Amino acid sequence: MPLDRVLRRPVSTRHAFALALDLTLLRDPLHSLIVPFLVRAPWILAVLLLPVRDEGQPLTPVVVVSMAALIGGTISWWAVDAMLRVRARSVYNTRHGTPPAPALECYEHGLRRLPWLYLTECVRGFALALGFGMFVVPGVYFAYKLAFCTEAVVLDERHTAGAFQHSFHLSRGRLERWLEMVVVSVLLVLGVLFLGTVLSLAVRWLSFETWKNVTLLLLVALWPVFQYAWTFFYLRLIELEEPRMQQDGPFQASSTLGGPWHAPGGGAPHLTIVQPATPPPPEKSGDGTS
Repeated sequence: MPLDRVLRRPVSTRHAFALALDLTLLRDPLHSLIVPFLVRAPWILAVLLLPVRDEGQPLTPVVVVSMAALIGGTISWWAVDAMLRVRARSVYNTRHGTPPAPALECYEHGLRRLPWLYLTECVRGFALALGFGMFVVPGVYFAYKLAFCTEAVVLDERHTAGAFQHSFHLSRGRLERWLEMVVVSVLLVLGVLFLGTVLSLAVRWLSFETWKNVTLLLLVALWPVFQYAWTFFYLRLIELEEPRMQQDGPFQASSTLGGPWHAPGGGAPHLTIVQPATPPPPEKSGDGTS
């Protein structure tokens, strides 16, 4: 299929978020909402509740604990994100209600990719800081072209340079859809912030600082929805634009994450259409008759 035709095939933001909400709220709320929140919340609370160190103040045990909480929170955040990406892949293009792969397998696969994910996130963060520091347009360009590098690192097991190259390829011709995903994500975040602001004005017996922390924790709890949506968006791009995926089908659920990918719905592989055999022409006899 020509590249220009492939790039025009539809990628739906609404469908990506619908799949994310289905997996988060209906199929797997325990390991999609509750467990990730319980893993992340203690680190977030430690950073929020510990006192801030003043300029020139020597290191104290509280400061050391704050630094440890920042480091531990970052590592746990990326580990959970890697697990969520693998979990989303395990149910992509399966029948409705199909359970995702076991959580321990997803964590195991995500932890194996954590060093490359850490390096990729750092390099991408440096590129974004450099782009936005010079001017807004380079920053937006890097954010757009590098939008899928972390998914490529975790799901395709690519190194950092290969993930950047893959993200550049997948983003070709998808600026409008990427902007749509960004706008929807930002609007959902703003909706949560607006809800927290309204509650802080309505319930006066709690301080504004308390409501700020509650709103932040609510965003942390809802983060898997965004992670799932962007992962499904990435898997759709893979489904459309990878030549091998065009023939063998997209990423599918597998009971063993390191094993082969199954066909849609978890059933048998795709059947290949074969042209029927044509019978040989009849032989002619010596007198010209068949």
